[in-house]
Amino acid sequence: MSVARALTVDLVGNLWEQARASHHRRVLLLAGAADWTASCARLAVAALPELTPVWLTPRPLADSIRPIRDAIQLLGQDLDLLIYDAHGGFDPDGFGAATGAIRGGGMLILLTPPLADWPSQSDPEAERIAVWPYTADALTGRFIARLARVLNADPLTVCIHQSDPASSPHPATPANLSRPARAETSARIRPTGLWPRAEPVTPDQQRAVDAILKTAHGRARRPLVLTAHRGRGKSAALGLAAGHLLRAGDCRILLTAPRRASVDPVFRHAEAVLREAENPGGAAAIDRLSFQSPAALAAAGPNADLLLVDEAAGIPAPLLATLLARYPRIVFATTVHGYEGTGRGFEIRFRATLDRLTPNWRALRLDTPIRWAPADPLEALTFRALLLDAAPAPDDQLTAASLATCRGERLDPDALAQDEPSLRELFGLLVLAHYQTRPMDLRMLLDGPNVRIYVLRHGERIAATLLAAEEGGFADAGLRESIYLGQRRPRGHLLPQTLSAHAGLLEAPALRYLRVIRIAVHPALIGRGLGRRLLRTLFRDGRADGIDLAGASFGATPELLRFWDRCGYRPVQIGTSRNAASGEPAVVVLRRLNARGWRFAAMARQRLASRLPVLLAGPLRALSPDVAVALLASLLAGAESPTATVRQEIESRRELAGFAGGHRTLDATLPLLAEFTHRHFGACLSAGTLDARDAALLIAATCQLRPMTELVDVFRYPGRQALLTDLRRIAGQLSRALRACAPPA
Repeated sequence: MSVARALTVDLVGNLWEQARASHHRRVLLLAGAADWTASCARLAVAALPELTPVWLTPRPLADSIRPIRDAIQLLGQDLDLLIYDAHGGFDPDGFGAATGAIRGGGMLILLTPPLADWPSQSDPEAERIAVWPYTADALTGRFIARLARVLNADPLTVCIHQSDPASSPHPATPANLSRPARAETSARIRPTGLWPRAEPVTPDQQRAVDAILKTAHGRARRPLVLTAHRGRGKSAALGLAAGHLLRAGDCRILLTAPRRASVDPVFRHAEAVLREAENPGGAAAIDRLSFQSPAALAAAGPNADLLLVDEAAGIPAPLLATLLARYPRIVFATTVHGYEGTGRGFEIRFRATLDRLTPNWRALRLDTPIRWAPADPLEALTFRALLLDAAPAPDDQLTAASLATCRGERLDPDALAQDEPSLRELFGLLVLAHYQTRPMDLRMLLDGPNVRIYVLRHGERIAATLLAAEEGGFADAGLRESIYLGQRRPRGHLLPQTLSAHAGLLEAPALRYLRVIRIAVHPALIGRGLGRRLLRTLFRDGRADGIDLAGASFGATPELLRFWDRCGYRPVQIGTSRNAASGEPAVVVLRRLNARGWRFAAMARQRLASRLPVLLAGPLRALSPDVAVALLASLLAGAESPTATVRQEIESRRELAGFAGGHRTLDATLPLLAEFTHRHFGACLSAGTLDARDAALLIAATCQLRPMTELVDVFRYPGRQALLTDLRRIAGQLSRALRACAPPA
């Protein structure tokens, strides 16, 4: 222990001096038995009395500790010394968030088991991806094995191994720890200008602040999108700009983000600007900068001169669209690769909404780090370990790709874990496909016990990918009953649990499913049929393996419902609350793979069809009419319309014609319109009698029973009369179409 003591104390002092001189963040890895790494960590902390340590550990290693699960809460804070005890588990999301809070000149001390043994040891954090009936101990250690390789190969991570410190791959020698020349800081300048800065800023930040001010003072409906890696001063730029605006005039600024704690830097920098200006009204001025949650703003947000949205990638896209439509001057800021969400995916997926609602939007990226110097060792290590810089294949490598040139492949997870280029391309595609892809998804990809990985390759490049989870197959009748009653929720079985506990289908857990978790096509190849080909491959393999149903669950949008409908997947369940990830009600779609699945899917579909009229008039009354149209179109496709007698049809058409001609009121005709919609909506939509807008209006008026005032607002009519005129026109179209196809009396 004396060797380790001397080595640790001397090494830590030199390492910290190096970090301070370079304004970098340095990493000390202590690999060995739990007690040994704990003792070394205490010695290391004692050697740095100037720094306040933050311990992330489940063990009582210090007077003040925080559990591993608290790591994500460190976002937005400034740390100088972090001790992360991986003996208590490795949470990829938490590790990324916590290390991102360390500022330049600080240090990370990482405690791990012996690197060679670590992949085979139990990890409590693996419980999060241990689907029933698996436990954390039963999972593979592919993710940890790859992490150990990255740590062991990193040239700037200083390692001390219990087995033989002197043989460390990066030993504490004068050559490794000699004090470097101070890093260039010419980028950190105090800019000149007409407004005060509370601290030196980078040229990137100055451009960002100027762009925010231009958004606040310029023409409306020209939002700004700021993206940056963590540590580039994005939140500081928001605060500096807000402080200047507050100092200059009587404006009201709203601030929102997924979590209140993450925007503390915005408030600090705004207050610093007001203090520096010696503004006697600074305390009152800062009150005009207030935080509200995204949901509160979307529901009934107050007016504001400017809305600042920080960590926008962590907010559901429908909520962002609502804010975009409501506030004329808005700034979206997000981390390119973060732990609230992924900025690159956010920009790509949200771009269509920006183009549609505000085509004059602007984008600005911050590249220069401000919280640490360029070429930071910890940033480089974190990027490699968590694939935060993963990207799909370059566009020019896939320009010739087509269905004919792509070959399908089901990947072996062991081989994928060793194939770094393929892993990076695959994960890069997932980031673009879903902007809330997080580092924990990488662990699920490599270690998930029920995950299937499919890809399409053009040459050696990955053109598209599909991830599917095997679910269901519960043979125990007692367990199925408990799932149905909501008493048991076996981890990792989304489809059978949803269909049983929420849709009321007792048999659901007994069937076997392949649930599509993610499907991603390279942006340069969208529209070439690659996604459908992957789904056909899944269908083929599922049938061969005796799976009953293929399915998916996602936030309901018209585009997604139409895509899955074209691929043969029909809706069987829709939630009545909004999904936390998408901001929309979650819908379940199924495609039958065998006779057993056919019977179950038909029953589930019929059950939803019979309940939907009540749901649309009650819990789903606020559902977007466009979503309701797409849902009904898929649900009713090919379904038999309820029958009625010839006399009933003639009388109903006569009454409908009376409303169309202006002889009957809407209130008097509404029950008939609702009945016609229920009986004939699918057929009229398929025949082209109704266009998309008319169909949405009909659903909103007759199925959701929205009042006239709400319909005028939702469909942007100039008044009630214009709305009524359109409803009469639609009724006339229905009457003529039904009369043309009706049998003779």
